Amino acid sequence: MVLQTLRNFLATLAFAAFAVICSFAQPGVLVSSTKVGTISAADFNQRLKKLYGEASPAEIDGSLNLYKVTYRSLDVNGKSTILSGLVVIPENGAPNGLIVFNHGTMVWRKASPSMYRGEDKDSEVQYAILAFGSGGYAIAMPDYIGLGDHKANAHPFPASVVNARAGIDLIRPAREIARRGRLTVGRQLFITGYSEGGGVAMAQTRLLEQMSNPDFRVTASAPLAGPYDLSGTTIDFLSNRNTDQVGFLVRCYLIGYAVHSLSKNSGINVSDYFKPALRLTINLAYTGNVSDDDILKRLGVTTVLMRANNDMFNVITPRFKQVIESRNQRDPLIKLLKANDTFDWSPQNPMLLVALATDTVVDPRNTDVAFQTMRRRGVGRNILRKSIIRNGSLNHLTAMPESLLRARLFFD
Repeated sequence: MVLQTLRNFLATLAFAAFAVICSFAQPGVLVSSTKVGTISAADFNQRLKKLYGEASPAEIDGSLNLYKVTYRSLDVNGKSTILSGLVVIPENGAPNGLIVFNHGTMVWRKASPSMYRGEDKDSEVQYAILAFGSGGYAIAMPDYIGLGDHKANAHPFPASVVNARAGIDLIRPAREIARRGRLTVGRQLFITGYSEGGGVAMAQTRLLEQMSNPDFRVTASAPLAGPYDLSGTTIDFLSNRNTDQVGFLVRCYLIGYAVHSLSKNSGINVSDYFKPALRLTINLAYTGNVSDDDILKRLGVTTVLMRANNDMFNVITPRFKQVIESRNQRDPLIKLLKANDTFDWSPQNPMLLVALATDTVVDPRNTDVAFQTMRRRGVGRNILRKSIIRNGSLNHLTAMPESLLRARLFFD
């Protein structure tokens, strides 16, 4: 009798321990948080006026605290892993809710949001903090798989659907940090992101709307300048041969990133896509330890030596040229793009699409395709709106602050 009781007790204890271990391995669990910086109200308001001038949103009267966070999520293969990110919480709390901001394309892990310490510099992270840091909002910024502290084979690019999970799993940790600091974060949840992050925000919103948990109900979303139609509009744009040197190098950078990501995560050969000289440059440059500016410079030098004449077809293989022209969906890259199209669905909560009319990095037709497709599916003006920035002096990078401001006004 005593022996059987002891066995039952040990079995119960083992099951409880197993349950605790499993709960900590679940996505969305906070692993660690460290306060890494503070932006005072005076600094914030000064930076805000410098960036936006008379168009500035509300100033703040208390400081913003920055936390580097690690948390449980899923890797590119759907296995449990630990990712990193940045959470920004006003010292007076955030009664209007939480904004998840998904960043744009980057290779250099030192540019990841979790590496930011509050310094005053022109960066995507600072732009997002200035746009959303006032008005009673907290901000959660995922680094994504393969960036920040996560040492994966490579960041999955442009895998909007896979990367969407990183932001979703940061929602609970962000709220937990506020709870531990006895700060209020309202239940409202807003989703946004720029460029690659726009595509991630679109996929994120779709995934969240499929969830029944009220903790994840989307209040509103604003995907900004995103590549939503990867297998159509985007591949047409990237393979366009009528471009200048800057446009050509941007195309080399983006396609090179996608091919490198596939080579590391799926085992394809870069040599199936790029000629030898460029293949070598891609293998050496996309390690995460080289800045994105330096990658562009390396691509520039290599393609000049190859006498590419700003023509993609002079640096890719005949096989890849045929794949592009035929849109062969058996090819791993075309298959990846098709799997990460995010435009053909019907959002249920308010959504604003923002694009720059003269964007030469992410074709604004992506926004048109998404908007028109959703309209045809019956999504009305009460849910879906579009805002096009018509300013010829702006480019993909310099249009970011204006895009973020439009998202902020929409959320307000």
